Parts: sequence; structure tokens; C-alpha cells
Amino acid sequence: MEKIHRGNGFAIIEKDGEYQISWAQGPYNEPVFYPISKQNMDKAFKSDQDAHEVMIYAETGQWPLGVEEEAEINKAFVQKSPELLLKVPENQELFTKSELDELLPLAKQALQGSDD
Repeated sequence: MEKIHRGNGFAIIEKDGEYQISWAQGPYNEPVFYPISKQNMDKAFKSDQDAHEVMIYAETGQWPLGVEEEAEINKAFVQKSPELLLKVPENQELFTKSELDELLPLAKQALQGSDD
């Protein structure tokens, strides 16, 4: 027997111990269906954020980056192009004072080099 669990913007279909997550997608809001585990079904009902993460995982096979992971990626990118600390001052919030003490001279140097 098929059982439908409704969430906020998605549904999970349970049948014979197997689970599929479904939501409307694309310009015509066509339903898409992806197999998921029982654990991911439980996760999807914890919060809207968890449901979003489960849908991304079901569709792509990869979990979305967390806030900390994304910040580390941004930080590494800015370290390779330190002039971004001056061009986009908000980037300075990614670094500690001692890190900025090292990077800001490099940023100024990089900007001066691009003016030549």
C-alpha cells in the first residue's frame, strides 16, 4: 500500500519500504521523483532547510555546502587574490586581525602592481 507524507513544497511517497521524494520543478511545474532513504525522509521533515538539503542531495548526489565550508572556500579564494580585501571590504570579515596584518600589505602591493 502506498502512503504519501506531505511536506512544505514536497511529498514523500512510501511504498513497500521504499521512499521517493517528489516536488514540482521546471517552467511547467512538472513533478520530479527521486529515491531516498528512510533517514533522509526523517531529515526532510525536521525543517525547511533540511528538506531543501535532502532535495539537493536527491537530485545531485551531493550535500550542499554548509556555512563554514562556504566561508573556508571564500577565504581561500581571497587569499589567492588579496586585492579583493580592498576592492570588497566585506571580505575582511573572513579573517582574523593577525591574518589581515599579513594579507593587507599583499593586497596593497597587488593593487599597485595592477596600476602599472
